[in-house]
Amino acid sequence: MSDLSTHFTTLIAESLSLAPMAFAPFFDKDQQHKLKIVKYPCSGSGVGQGVGPHKDSMLLSFLLQATPHAGLQAQNTHGEWIDCSPRHGTLVVAIGQGLEALTGGVCASTTHRVLSPQPGSGARFSIPFFQGVSYDAVFEEMSVPEHVRELRRKVLSDTGGRRDDVEFTFVKGRWNHLGEATLANRVKSHRDVGSRWYPEILAEIVAGESKGGSQIGNGVPVLA
Repeated sequence: MSDLSTHFTTLIAESLSLAPMAFAPFFDKDQQHKLKIVKYPCSGSGVGQGVGPHKDSMLLSFLLQATPHAGLQAQNTHGEWIDCSPRHGTLVVAIGQGLEALTGGVCASTTHRVLSPQPGSGARFSIPFFQGVSYDAVFEEMSVPEHVRELRRKVLSDTGGRRDDVEFTFVKGRWNHLGEATLANRVKSHRDVGSRWYPEILAEIVAGESKGGSQIGNGVPVLA
């Protein structure tokens, strides 16, 4: 999976008219990644477990839907939820917030959610692989060619340029390294832990939320 995820970034780079190894500086030589097995139980009473709308943090996530349950949905630029039905022998690829920020919004991060399994259908299992990045990498927007940016603007125009309902965490100029942005994202998601161990970071996040954010399109930040 490590080799596959790295190779996939070379394909994305080429699709953006960048050099195949354009994303290489964001990975360590022996880059660590994260893989986990997730169980979504469902009781006979219909009380189960899902996941609310969210975006993954870094560049790419790869998901194996290990059981035939429906439930995974992705949001399109019209705000509609699209079923990602399991298909044998395939992986679902999600774009993370880090990749959106690095490409200036050209690669829009994937807003997705998981619905609880239907009563009596048994537990749903999935195996997500989260591509790691070097936490020491300098967080800077890449030089995506203008003709590629124009294509993104056209897509937003054709779809009404809707606002996303999940806040964009990675903002250019705010963080020095990807590790700082990642920590802030974790504190934002797990506020009880953040209030105990990182109260200053949590207070800054809450203050920023009260002021609101500048976003356009599908969660694309207004970059200087």
